[in-house]
Amino acid sequence: MPRVVANKPQPLDSVSRAEQLNVQLLFGERLRELRHVKLMTIEQVAEIAGLHPNYLSSVERGERNVSLFNIWRIASGLGLTATELVDALPVRKVK
Repeated sequence: MPRVVANKPQPLDSVSRAEQLNVQLLFGERLRELRHVKLMTIEQVAEIAGLHPNYLSSVERGERNVSLFNIWRIASGLGLTATELVDALPVRKVK
């Protein structure tokens, strides 16, 4: 088994990549849903969270693998906890 270098991102296999894209899409949908419930625009949430509106828009479209720090910032911008943002994500099925 080859040695894994901790500081370099490792490529994902096709199954893991599909899981990642699915999670990103589901997170984005949840974010958009909660933002609409709060009657907030992307610009309003981005301003409070200290993020660029284009970044937030790409997160909602599932184009970004958002960091834990930014999840925390986005949740704060919505007046929520990070848990409330991610609680709708599916449980991963492992072999």
